[in-house]
Amino acid sequence: MVPNEITRQHILAVMREIDRNGVPAGREGKRFQLLYKGKRYPPKYVISLASKYATGQKLSPSEFSGGQESNGFLAALGFNVVADRPSDTATPRLSAKRDKPFVSTIKRHDERCPGCKATVGALLKKLYGKVEMNYKFEAGTRPEDFIGTPCYQDLEEIFESLETNRGFTQFVKAQTLPNCDFFVPDPGFIVEFDESQHLTACRELTLRKYPAQLSLGFDRNRWMHLCRELCKQDNDPPYRDEQRAWYDTLRDFLPAVKGLKPTVRLYSRETQWCALDPERSADVAKFKQLVENKKPSNWVATVIVESRGASCNEERLVGLRQILDQIGERTVGEGVILFPGGWFSAGEEEAKQLYAWVEENLRETLGNKETDVVVVLGVDGRVAHYGSDHIAKDQIAIAISKEGTRALGRKFHPAPKEIGRVELAQDYRTEEENRSRVLDFNGRKYFLCACYDSFGIKQMAIPNFGIDVVLDLVHGFRQKGEGGSGDVYFAKHGFAGTSKHWNCLTLGAAVFFDREIPHNWPSAVFWNQGTKSTKRWCYSDNPVGPKVIFELPIREGLASIRIFDITEVENLIRRAR
Repeated sequence: MVPNEITRQHILAVMREIDRNGVPAGREGKRFQLLYKGKRYPPKYVISLASKYATGQKLSPSEFSGGQESNGFLAALGFNVVADRPSDTATPRLSAKRDKPFVSTIKRHDERCPGCKATVGALLKKLYGKVEMNYKFEAGTRPEDFIGTPCYQDLEEIFESLETNRGFTQFVKAQTLPNCDFFVPDPGFIVEFDESQHLTACRELTLRKYPAQLSLGFDRNRWMHLCRELCKQDNDPPYRDEQRAWYDTLRDFLPAVKGLKPTVRLYSRETQWCALDPERSADVAKFKQLVENKKPSNWVATVIVESRGASCNEERLVGLRQILDQIGERTVGEGVILFPGGWFSAGEEEAKQLYAWVEENLRETLGNKETDVVVVLGVDGRVAHYGSDHIAKDQIAIAISKEGTRALGRKFHPAPKEIGRVELAQDYRTEEENRSRVLDFNGRKYFLCACYDSFGIKQMAIPNFGIDVVLDLVHGFRQKGEGGSGDVYFAKHGFAGTSKHWNCLTLGAAVFFDREIPHNWPSAVFWNQGTKSTKRWCYSDNPVGPKVIFELPIREGLASIRIFDITEVENLIRRAR
């Protein structure tokens, strides 16, 4: 048993000793590490030495347990214990053969990491003081238990929809609501740590039925998107998905019943939680932003459209303005909004005949915005018919802010069927109308690609000349079996291939004509797969996900808008490099 005499100061003294002398062979942490100020220490060995400081006698490893006992003791003292993983700041360890430091091979991290949840608890304590783990509320589990509350009718409807969904009617087994992951008494809110098994079709069904007035501490649209993307299933017992979805629903509604602040949900794969250090102010600030669900302040939004038919320029301008208004409600600060290629078309005229109209209307629209926003979209001209193919001779990417045109680029790399039919820029450096295709905005350099240009970056072996982000304006994809249906091919070899070649973030926007937008099609990709072939790259390999996602009906069909926190993505990229 661990002596109660050991204090936080004793643990800190042990860390200083290990910094000087290292860890003897055989005493390295096998499954967990104590993380403090970027360094890692074996928990059980730390406690053994701390006993010497507290009682005068070192504690033998046989006198107490590692894992839960050691980790729980250290967590109670305010320390952060994480699952063992590779680290550039690993603590030196002494070799059994010679007194030289080495770092051992470490296990791979995944969402089952027990250290991640422990780290969330430590960070909550750092921010709010007292935190109750596995907190039990006295609340029922049947809709009738909420009769007399404002939630009763909504809960009854959600419960009935779960019963009829797959025919399971006996999925409620507990009489009182199972424990919440965390409860923060001051200011009073629940925190749930959602692993992927919570993100199911049943959970999406419940989320869709939430009333508009229900306050939530997470983005409901993003959670529904994750449910569609992952679509997890747990058939042990067969009704497990309904059961989880219902209990999660009750935890979301509970604040309205108990007078608490909205329930906060954290996604287990949002970040590598155990890599955050409660002793680092930057990590604490990042965690606070996630918990408080703050609007992205440094962002890029991609606009994906599910088109049900042709749309004229005036209709697309109306749709653009609707989209900008909705993005403005969900963001603060400066950002870039990426629309598909050929968003506006000059028809049989040259594309430049449309520039002035586009610039005038966008300057007027953006002039009403308090913050600096840049809209990047495609303008096509001289559209010709080649059998069933409509190919624009002019394919232009243009970036416009309230000050006017900021960047302009003509396509420089054609798709196979466009060879000889598209007027190309001389090369990727060629200026169009005396303007560069590189958008210099908010301290970053954005490279504008007109559709197939992203393939050209790799195929032409173009070196990265200081580009931070690639913006690809894809025209669109049609039904399977028709020409231009290669959305998977484009994601693998266009987005992922470009990111791999230039070691930077790639974002894309596109139109899906007469077909649904694939729920997991990525509009932002960062390559972190080393030398792996793009042929073997899967959507699940992509570490980048949107901070906010929502859908908006427009005249043409449906717009799916995904907003990425560019600062968070850059931190991810920095760690990967």
